[in-house]
Amino acid sequence: MTILEVLFLALFWAWVLTALFFLRQTWLPRQPLQLDSSALDLPAETVHFRATDGLSLEGWKIVADPSRPWILLCHGLGTNREDLLDIAEGLHQAGFNLFLFDFRGHGQAAGRTTSFGWVEQRDLEGALAFLGQQPDVPAKGYGIYGISMGASVALMTAARDERLAAIAVDSPYIDLRDSIARHLPLMFPILPRQPFLTFMEATYRLRFGIWPQRVSPRDAAGRLNERPLLLIQGENDPRMSVDGAQEIFERATQPKELWIIPGAGHLESYSLHPKTYLNRLTAFFDKSLRPAPTR
Repeated sequence: MTILEVLFLALFWAWVLTALFFLRQTWLPRQPLQLDSSALDLPAETVHFRATDGLSLEGWKIVADPSRPWILLCHGLGTNREDLLDIAEGLHQAGFNLFLFDFRGHGQAAGRTTSFGWVEQRDLEGALAFLGQQPDVPAKGYGIYGISMGASVALMTAARDERLAAIAVDSPYIDLRDSIARHLPLMFPILPRQPFLTFMEATYRLRFGIWPQRVSPRDAAGRLNERPLLLIQGENDPRMSVDGAQEIFERATQPKELWIIPGAGHLESYSLHPKTYLNRLTAFFDKSLRPAPTR
């Protein structure tokens, strides 16, 4: 066997093993809901709807004041809609109507795998279509709040759907390639960046039909068309960096706000400053979703 044949076989099996490992990461252990709607301190109605590709999903519709704006809440990777209950309670007390739902492969939703934000846009589109069919939901622009993967989905969907009139996101990734590159040494510090990053990118392309760098909240931020953006970022986040948040912020159109939380790691901003966080979020949606003055 020649040196070239040995090298080819080594690279081939390295790619196969990397692909198997990466695809295993798209198959997440499901975290079931611990509460049903009757056990919540909120007037939640459990509803079922479909993503725009037909997948069956479940959510909570929470009415506060029908005349007030609606806000959709998008959870992060590996959790479910219960992860946002503290935020939901604060927004509900401020008078907002809310819609929380599980992404595919999470909570009570159908599906077994995740694409880390690409296909999940179909889930958010389905939630928007469901709300638009409800007789008690006014045909007005919605607010959206998302964390981590949910933040990334919110930005990318908002870039194409102007029904999302105000966007608040906490810790989105720049693009999926950057996120994979950042998580690789966190999970496997002994592996060299190359060729394993390239192997993972190619595997994602084969599995989901798109290169990870095209799954890009940074690019999406430039297409918000003057809809308000609140971008929240932990200063010490090892997964989503401050530099990345600043890149997204620079690309976004006005009006926009960047709020960097000193000392906060990944998704720690709320737990460090819950009252300040909720006040800032409530003020943003109050201002951004206020009806335009009539002449």
